[in-house]
Amino acid sequence: MMGVNVTGEIGDMLTMCTPENDMVITYTPMTKKNVVVTGFGPFRGFEEENPSSVIIDELKLTGINGNISKVFFVKCHLFFGVNLELHKITVAYEDVSKRVPELWNEHNPDVGLVIHLGAHPVPKTIKYEQQAFSDGYCSNDVNGCTPEGNRTTCASQDQILKSCINCDEIVRNVTEICGLDGETKYGGLRVQKSEDPGRYLCGFSYFLSLHQDCSKSLFIHVPAFEGECTKEAVADVIRETIKSILGIF
Repeated sequence: MMGVNVTGEIGDMLTMCTPENDMVITYTPMTKKNVVVTGFGPFRGFEEENPSSVIIDELKLTGINGNISKVFFVKCHLFFGVNLELHKITVAYEDVSKRVPELWNEHNPDVGLVIHLGAHPVPKTIKYEQQAFSDGYCSNDVNGCTPEGNRTTCASQDQILKSCINCDEIVRNVTEICGLDGETKYGGLRVQKSEDPGRYLCGFSYFLSLHQDCSKSLFIHVPAFEGECTKEAVADVIRETIKSILGIF
């Protein structure tokens, strides 16, 4: 445990929180974890703005802690150990086939987690995708192309790959941490598990990452922003999701 009379960088950050009464401030040290998060560019249905790309921009601005004043309650836990690597990928099979393995190679062996974000049309709902499929990719990408044989481009012989991350558990944890009641908080925003990421670039990219390491891969579908379901609200849930998976509440 670390008190408030601390010097240096940590002490500077702790001065932002003035203890009152019996408030205790703690600092939780941890090994640095590289977390790769990707979003997609525009595509049909989201020609002007892809929500996943907007969340990447929001995370660049606010980092893993978001509005730091929000983390100072009765105890103050500072998450210094997460290094966010944020990237945007074109909605094109050729680009995804190249970029996803590159990201794994660039950040291995220090990858703690790879999260792909994509947009979907279900309002006020964030979906944690449990699995992805190897074939059935018949829809044209933004370049008018489909993959050869309508299959993913990795060497896996499996038709379905599942993430080892327990999406049911993440739903429970994040719902509780963020106080999501499905009605008033963030305009009724909720999180849920899904087992069908679709047969487009979302599922395509996810399968490639699951092939790399199913214990460190997750795809998250995010909704369009409306009312109190803002980019800030969705980004907040994504941040808490990352912390929940890494076990750094």
